[in-house]
Amino acid sequence: MKNNYHSMESGTAHSTELSAALDRLTQEHGELMQVLLDMESQARQLEQETDMSKALPSLLHLRLWVKAFMQELERHSEWEKKELFPFLNNYFHQELSPSMIPSFWALEKDHELAEEYIQYFLRAVHEVKQESELGQLHQALAYLIHACRILKEHLAKEEQLVFPMTEQVLTDLDYLFS
Repeated sequence: MKNNYHSMESGTAHSTELSAALDRLTQEHGELMQVLLDMESQARQLEQETDMSKALPSLLHLRLWVKAFMQELERHSEWEKKELFPFLNNYFHQELSPSMIPSFWALEKDHELAEEYIQYFLRAVHEVKQESELGQLHQALAYLIHACRILKEHLAKEEQLVFPMTEQVLTDLDYLFS
């Protein structure tokens, strides 16, 4: 009887832990998505500026914003890679379902591509000076806008993959321990 009780506690603990992880994923994705939308909007507005003396301070502010965002995104990604994705992959692998590794790998590649565009943006901003042509400013902004688009799609794909998986685990745990 004691072992059965321990298993029930374990199932409830996993369910609670997974529910908390799902809540965290939802909250962080919402926050990240909002920042991406705001940064993209700011970049598109800045594209309309024709006076480099007005554009440069805004571009430098945008650069700082992007750097802070990337630190937050990296923290979020580390949590997913170290905690959430291994749990889901192990669970579904144990269930004899196809491994989720290829899907997670594709998500990681999207993330890496977006980071490359962010690096292009940061390097391009470093090159923009007061006397630069507007084309240089526009190229830097194009890199950022492209990175934002990739990351928005990345977050959406991740949710399309992860949410159904976590719902399945929670359903299985509820069924198993009810």
